[in-house]
Amino acid sequence: MFTIRSVFADQGRIESGSFDLIPTNDQGKAVCALFLDFLSSRGLEFREKLPFLKKGETELEWAAAGGGAALASFYESGEPLCMAILLSGINPEADRQMIAALRQTVLDAVLGPQADSLADAPERPIVLNVIFPDHAELVPQTQLLITALASVYFRVMLELGADTKQQAP
Repeated sequence: MFTIRSVFADQGRIESGSFDLIPTNDQGKAVCALFLDFLSSRGLEFREKLPFLKKGETELEWAAAGGGAALASFYESGEPLCMAILLSGINPEADRQMIAALRQTVLDAVLGPQADSLADAPERPIVLNVIFPDHAELVPQTQLLITALASVYFRVMLELGADTKQQAP
């Protein structure tokens, strides 16, 4: 399981949901397969249009950091839809640094004192996702995309983490 906490920037509202690491519905499986294929041919940092989406000009900006933490931002026609950090829990220091960066750039300004409770979320793996208000009609698509991306990323990171632990003397 993994958790997604979504912050709606225009409302200061937080929603939380839990998801299976491996999707159980056909749509989720299909989108995860597309993301796995897409990410497997990219580097640790990039910004590119998602070629598997038939409508719109949706781009993913991706930066994977060492220790199982990553930053993902989705854009539509150059305008931000969301900014998310993905924290696998493999390296608590990497998680802490990524949370600190999100707080400095967005969370504190959007949530004020509520940012503490979000930043202190104990669940791992977790996505902390800030959804921007300009494209409300794209929120369901954006949430599906970040959920599928997180599913793929966390499965790969947790598998790599398990492999590393098994190889340790």
